Amino acid sequence: MSLVLRDPTPENAAVLRERRRAPADLAGRTVALLDIGKMRGAEYIDRLEQLLNERGIRTRRYAKPTNTRTAPVPMLQAIATECEAVVIALSDCGSCTSCSTHDLSDLDLRGVPGVSVLTTEFRDAFAKQCGAIGYGGASVFVPHPMQNRTTAELHAFAEASVAEVLERLSGGLPPAVG
Repeated sequence: MSLVLRDPTPENAAVLRERRRAPADLAGRTVALLDIGKMRGAEYIDRLEQLLNERGIRTRRYAKPTNTRTAPVPMLQAIATECEAVVIALSDCGSCTSCSTHDLSDLDLRGVPGVSVLTTEFRDAFAKQCGAIGYGGASVFVPHPMQNRTTAELHAFAEASVAEVLERLSGGLPPAVG
């Protein structure tokens, strides 16, 4: 008797679809801040929003009903009609990384360039998910874990990452998927 094992993961796409880029200067434009609903993620987004607003970038907040599913279609449609770019934050586990990557790709297909903010532990998961769906998504990584951090630490993560978020949105840096 022989045992045959099958790999349940999908094959990687041969070519990654290139992502859209936001304008180099987002001043006066509107960026969606999509909170995926992870505990403490809003504190990071709160500070990121302040930093973007200080740079003359308007923001609109959206919140997913759950981090374990993709965003509802009406929410994606609202972002696509109301905003010129999106920041999706803050993924720190496998299922939310997968769902956020699909949201990022879906919004890109709707004409909204974006970047996903994840914790360092899920760098490889993001890269593999992008490869599996054939999308060259942009990402920024902050330290892992985040649930046990103070508000000051989460705000410091936003301060340390805001320039990279803006550069990845506009394509000034190569996508950090690997």
